[in-house]
Amino acid sequence: MTESVTARPGLAAIAPIAVIGVFGVTLGITYPLLTLLLEQRGVSSSVIGVNGAMTPLGMVLSAPLIPRLLRVVSPWTAMVAASVAMSVLLGVLAAFDDLTLWFVVRFAVGFCAVAMFILSETWISEVAAGPKRGQLLTAYTSVLALGFSVGPAVMAVAGSGSVAPLVVAVVSPLLAVAPLWAARAKVPRMASSGPVPVRSLVTRLSVLLVAVVSVSVFDGVTLQFLPSYVLGEGLSPRLAALSLTVLLIGQVLFQYPLGWLADRMNPRTALILSLSAGAAGALILPWAVGVPWLFWPLVAVWGGLAFAGYPLVLTILGEGLEGSGLLLGNTAFAVVWGLGGIIGPPYSGVAIDWLGPAGMPLSLATLWLLALAIIAVAGLRARGLSGRGSGPRPSPRP
Repeated sequence: MTESVTARPGLAAIAPIAVIGVFGVTLGITYPLLTLLLEQRGVSSSVIGVNGAMTPLGMVLSAPLIPRLLRVVSPWTAMVAASVAMSVLLGVLAAFDDLTLWFVVRFAVGFCAVAMFILSETWISEVAAGPKRGQLLTAYTSVLALGFSVGPAVMAVAGSGSVAPLVVAVVSPLLAVAPLWAARAKVPRMASSGPVPVRSLVTRLSVLLVAVVSVSVFDGVTLQFLPSYVLGEGLSPRLAALSLTVLLIGQVLFQYPLGWLADRMNPRTALILSLSAGAAGALILPWAVGVPWLFWPLVAVWGGLAFAGYPLVLTILGEGLEGSGLLLGNTAFAVVWGLGGIIGPPYSGVAIDWLGPAGMPLSLATLWLLALAIIAVAGLRARGLSGRGSGPRPSPRP
């Protein structure tokens, strides 16, 4: 495969965006559909929860294997294999009722999913070099959010008892093969002949991973607890379900403006704005929930601006990195994202037990504010180190 990095990436950028959109649809329909199927079979809620955790656990444990996999096969081959394997695995879940088999298969689904996330994120990061890096990366995650929102919509239209959602879940991963085939000559090698820039990579990751944890916890907590929070605050079940739809729509619509802003200013400043919006939205939410004209726009804007922290982190990571360094950075993000998805719901669950429904937004606000404090301290430290020695020197970007 040949690497293509241009100011106007065209198909080289459209293809990974299309691929991740397809996988968003797949995962967006898989999580709720499999939960409902297990409930219909009389499986207890605790077992359903553990079974559902197999996919993020598979993502966390298998992510470090992806760079090693690329020593054996090309990134394009790995993505095609992951797409086909995902379809086969979901077909197995549709055909067999054995619960033990489901645990194994859902763990394997995590491996396929994390391969697609790491490789597509590395792909889009490499081809997004230029003045529109932030916009391309926020477009990437916006399409991912759109895919996640399409999945539940399919279930809402077809009904969980219909065969249609199962067919969509099994077939949709195969649709990723079309853009992969069209752009097969555009997939970067994701490796370099030179040494990996370890010091630069560690310096960036030490701060950026804090932001990744914040966004990951936000994503896992809102998907699981936002409807129950709205219901606990006295709104109807219909509005509780609608709140999650509004949040996902906000993620589709309001990430891109911060990407546009990041291309016109320091992307680190845009990241601070995203984290600040996450904290502010969480703090305002308890007072806005009873005011419809404020609550619904707040949920949409909060969802988009807070989630935009992730593509902004990808934007910062990709500055001056390529090949192996970029691949290893995205692998670290995948591991931390999975860990955040595992620990986030229990963390907010404890806060809800302690503080009532308001524990959900307040636990998120606490995490956002802690992340902002850590990043601020890191920035001050970087400025202090840059000022040592004799004579004035230009300060590096924090």
